[in-house]
Amino acid sequence: MAAQFGALTDHFGILAIVDGEGTLADKLELIDASKTPDAMSRADAPDANGDIAASTWYGNTAGALAEASGTFLLKSGTLSSSLLKGGELAVGKTVLSVAINTSNGDWPKIVISGKLGTEAITEPTGKLNTWTFPEFSIVAAKRAQELAFTTGADCSLTDSSISGSLDLAMVPDGVGEPAAHGISGGPLTMGATFTAIEAAASWTLAGDWTETQAPGAAEGQAAYHTATATAEMIWERDTSA
Repeated sequence: MAAQFGALTDHFGILAIVDGEGTLADKLELIDASKTPDAMSRADAPDANGDIAASTWYGNTAGALAEASGTFLLKSGTLSSSLLKGGELAVGKTVLSVAINTSNGDWPKIVISGKLGTEAITEPTGKLNTWTFPEFSIVAAKRAQELAFTTGADCSLTDSSISGSLDLAMVPDGVGEPAAHGISGGPLTMGATFTAIEAAASWTLAGDWTETQAPGAAEGQAAYHTATATAEMIWERDTSA
């Protein structure tokens, strides 16, 4: 088999994470991966006619910086979502987005994306540069799953998702090359879609989630009513011991 056919790279080492039953490689299947080097910028020096006399490219001349992502299916067992982290997992590996999606008729999907090639990030006093995902037990089943909520009686859950995102800042040096990176926290967002059967769609949130959109009603002709809902929570930075 050709080396460039079907071979996927786990850029952030997710499959090597250990839980009580082994590594996540036993439970997750990597089904999509990408790595795209950061594009460089160009500075031009014009001549007396306004034409380009010289150009310099900068921003990623060493070629180390790249956007990377991986999509995993939960193929067996149960996944504890708290094993997943955002932030600086190791020097040069910074996760900026973690998402879990479940839906009827599909295996649960975990999508990890971030930046490769970053410099070591200085930790704030008493804090770490990681953000631990909230604790949910995701089952390897082709169905929508309740996360930090319960579905109301007489309606059904069609899909659910939860995602967290972080911000990465870069300080350039005098020639425009990265001199330092910093990372800061953001929100966690949870969403769900419902089908109303005998009663209007509803959900009950648990924990510190704040409802940002209550279930409404999309009333299609000759169709059961559906609804979407969303909630948010602050994604807290991990603290040092």
